[in-house]
Amino acid sequence: MPCGAVACGSISGTGRRSIQKVCGHLLQTTRLKLFIGLAFLLALYGGSSVRAQQTAFTISGRVTDQNTGQGIGDVAIAAQGNRTGTRVALTDAQGNYPLPSGANTSIKVRAYKTSFLFNPASAEFISPGGTPFTGARTLDFTGTRLPFQILIFPQPPILLTDDESLHALALDAGLHTRDPFPLESEHYFGLDSRTRLKLFLVDLDLYSGETLSIITVQARDEQQRAYALVVEDLRKVPDFPWLSQLTVRLPGELAGVKDITLSVSARGQASNVTSLRLR
Repeated sequence: MPCGAVACGSISGTGRRSIQKVCGHLLQTTRLKLFIGLAFLLALYGGSSVRAQQTAFTISGRVTDQNTGQGIGDVAIAAQGNRTGTRVALTDAQGNYPLPSGANTSIKVRAYKTSFLFNPASAEFISPGGTPFTGARTLDFTGTRLPFQILIFPQPPILLTDDESLHALALDAGLHTRDPFPLESEHYFGLDSRTRLKLFLVDLDLYSGETLSIITVQARDEQQRAYALVVEDLRKVPDFPWLSQLTVRLPGELAGVKDITLSVSARGQASNVTSLRLR
């Protein structure tokens, strides 16, 4: 479902269905909890102005069941562009998807759906001459439903970004505002007043026996000094089984730092690197 395709930040989908499935769903129904709905709308529309989607390059294809050949619906196809960030499309009921992309010279693509194993596990398009891709490519996946949720091939999580940007799709967990984020906030109750952030990711799940300890979040400043952010919570966004929200706490050591890069690792596998602003 190109939602990035319809100026919905970093989510993409299949024409009218994409608008109804994500943007229209958020705007026209009340099934999401108010907290999540507001947070996600702010993430999609808040902060920087919405820009027209660049569609110089389109990846499309079909996701089918390995055993039956039937299409698999609601598979998240995530593309990570080295210049324009992350976009996500959901397959329709027949397993088809189109995924428009911007001006990239490298794009990594992966399929994700809970309790499914996909082939190929991932794919990458690289421009040998360094010229941004144009035109269209086809990429099909086959999927095998697993009898229960089990981790077979660990994959790095995918951080969502603003459309046409490497800027992280993140929110102040208490105020639901975009960056720049303060290091401390009077809106938090407890032993500290550190700001909590909500990050949005694809393919970040905890399996049987796992705890939040398998997840690490690292920030780096302009001098490449590293800072660890404390992970406090991980859960699915209601009604969006492909989307996870991760709550992290900003450390006091970031005092005075204005610009950082951010990545999330799970089981030692690091996500794409995104940027954030502090104040």
